Amino acid sequence: MDHLEYCLLGSIDACVGGRRLEIGPRKRRYVLAALLLDLNRPVPVERLIDAVWEGSPPDSARMTVQGHVYRLRRTLPGVRLERDASGYVLRADPERVDALRFRRLVAEAAGLGDEAGADLLDEALALWRGPALGGSGGGKALEVAAVELDEARLAAVEELARRRLRTGRPELAVTPLRASVTADPQRERLVSLLMTAFYRLGRQAEALELYERTRRLLADQLGVDPGAELQTTFESLLAAPP
Repeated sequence: MDHLEYCLLGSIDACVGGRRLEIGPRKRRYVLAALLLDLNRPVPVERLIDAVWEGSPPDSARMTVQGHVYRLRRTLPGVRLERDASGYVLRADPERVDALRFRRLVAEAAGLGDEAGADLLDEALALWRGPALGGSGGGKALEVAAVELDEARLAAVEELARRRLRTGRPELAVTPLRASVTADPQRERLVSLLMTAFYRLGRQAEALELYERTRRLLADQLGVDPGAELQTTFESLLAAPP
């Protein structure tokens, strides 16, 4: 039988042989996500409750979580979801969870040279299908986890861009940077890197246009000027020959 694959870098899903399984309602997916984020470690029922409900959970929360665990066991073929003294533990190979594989690849890339590290970062970023944990919507524990994963993705995009620029391959930095800037236009470091990539490709006008668009956005939405890093990038491009 094909192994289960678990997806958290986008919607919360499980697949067998490339076929997406029908897990059930959102709260059941939140329970699965909380178990996967602590893969191979016992997760207390209280933590599962915190992952599912925002604010005060209902009196039936514990029984509801137990029901979702029961249904996950019935729905996911071959799943190893065991009862522990303090809660539940889902046992699986970490490589079968895209979020854990992403973190491993990023960690390995940090110890490699620019070319090999960039290739691993490309592989890591290719695992993403959308906002982490489907944009969450669950309890505070899942919201925090989703923010941390999304931040790790942006940091990986930045590191990939720096490596591509250092190795003289700005064309390979533009696509992931542009997508990330579109999604998070106020992240000035991404904007600075994209401006630099544009300039290295002989697209100075696009770089300066991006700066002006970002400057207006920061002024209109936050009432602030560009920070020192972005301002320095802008000034260096102005001073550079066209």
